[in-house]
Amino acid sequence: MQKRLFTTIHEGWLKLLFSSFSAEDREWGETLYDYSEILYRHLRFVENLYVQKGLEYSYERPGIQLTFTTEGEAARFCDEVLERIEVQLSDNGDPLAARMLHDLAYIRGVLQKNFDRTAKITAFDRSMTIDGVAFKEEALAALMLFLFEESYKEYELIVVYSYAQTQVEDKRLAEIFQVLIDESKFHLKSFARMMAKMGILAVPRMVTQEIYRFSDLKKFLEEGIEEEKGAKEQCRALAEAVENDDFQKFFTFINYQEDYHITLMEEALKRLADHG
Repeated sequence: MQKRLFTTIHEGWLKLLFSSFSAEDREWGETLYDYSEILYRHLRFVENLYVQKGLEYSYERPGIQLTFTTEGEAARFCDEVLERIEVQLSDNGDPLAARMLHDLAYIRGVLQKNFDRTAKITAFDRSMTIDGVAFKEEALAALMLFLFEESYKEYELIVVYSYAQTQVEDKRLAEIFQVLIDESKFHLKSFARMMAKMGILAVPRMVTQEIYRFSDLKKFLEEGIEEEKGAKEQCRALAEAVENDDFQKFFTFINYQEDYHITLMEEALKRLADHG
């Protein structure tokens, strides 16, 4: 498999993922989200293969601009990158490549049947409201800052935890990282859908190798716990700033969810200490 394949699959995952957040038709959006999950699994399959073979790879990738205006254009936007993945995959009898090609053929077939979707995309129109709810200037500024920072942070954590899984042999540590990946995916989806409703949806900036290729797992986890404590404080402050009962409850909910992350990372630290 070509070295650049990992980067192109990463791009495909993100394009499907953020197209899913932008969709006006939520059933179609969930279909795109499911397909993005398939691309994420492809990414991890290829990553594990490269690790086994000792091949270099990187989570760094090109910037992605979301420029489509209809759901049909979004389908074309996704299909283009999947076509590039197909070209880069070598159908040389490798069972993994064959399975991935079958997945891509099916997904591209569905996308192509939806090229003529005319529903307008409003995820970039900067309406600054969510479900008709407007915010006072100070609350809006705090909310926008939080959503841009935290959507990047959750994407960053997905990348960091995915890479971390390849660096550990302990089964429980790998399980902990998987739960943290799943939690971060849920948070990213929640924040990105809010951004889409506000008309400010954007793909987060790239995560560099200096961030995800840590050399000290203990230090990485200790710093992660402090970051999660900071995220809890941000959620608490935002719940107070946004004068809407539903949003206050949502950010309080996210605040308490961060306790899961802290507890899991503390367990990972203890496991590292116990196993020396």
